[in-house]
Amino acid sequence: MRLRPAIAALLLAAAAAGEAQPVVADGPEGIDSVYSDFLAQVLKHWSPAQAAASEPLRVTMTCVSTANADRYVGIIQQQTIEAPIAAVAEVLDDIDHYHDLFPGTVKVQVREGSLRVDAGRPGSTLFATAWVQRAPIPFLPKIHFEMSHLVEKASTRAVYRYKLLRGDKLIASDGLVVLEAIGAARTRFTEYDFFNGHWGPLPTWLVWKESLKGAYHSDLAVRLKAEQPAWSYGRIAAEAERLTVAESERLERCFAERRAMKTPRS
Repeated sequence: MRLRPAIAALLLAAAAAGEAQPVVADGPEGIDSVYSDFLAQVLKHWSPAQAAASEPLRVTMTCVSTANADRYVGIIQQQTIEAPIAAVAEVLDDIDHYHDLFPGTVKVQVREGSLRVDAGRPGSTLFATAWVQRAPIPFLPKIHFEMSHLVEKASTRAVYRYKLLRGDKLIASDGLVVLEAIGAARTRFTEYDFFNGHWGPLPTWLVWKESLKGAYHSDLAVRLKAEQPAWSYGRIAAEAERLTVAESERLERCFAERRAMKTPRS
């Protein structure tokens, strides 16, 4: 069953019902991690994006270390997309094409019966997704997990929050994407991703390398699809891969210079 039209309709209705800014809700259901409260504080103290010159086809990245867990991946990503916020949101709402945007993803589908609008929070939609991903090195079994999502939309901002419900290799995953309109045809995209898992014999540097490559590639793919909606997903994937390879040294520096984050004051 293809649920994408239903999701799009609910998210559109939620956006129409929202206030000037989305409500900062408690967050999606799922397994709390060491970063759950951190992300709640990030949203609580969010500073609106300011108009700024766009850096063509580049994503700024900060790598975050976790005490006593070297292979716990933390990445903060930002980019300015030359497209209206509605165009960027349309790309993120198209779950049927997530396997085209996120490298290594085999399949993503909305879990049957999970889609609902929160009547107590105007502009909020909740649902769950089931994922199948390839392992970062050959011959290892595929990775299966489920995520819980809370989407809050308004005219000038959209917040996509997600958290791990259950998984086989993945044991923690918390994140959010914030879209902010900067004028009529420019959007600021900010993403926080924190995840950990049972990676078996994979060394720390390989876990981080593959994670950074995947994050950079997917951010560029979202941007390219929003800015060039007529491009095929094959062309977008090829261009995102080319640009990601060109940034290999910068991604390596991000890993080498990773640092701990301070929680915003409550």
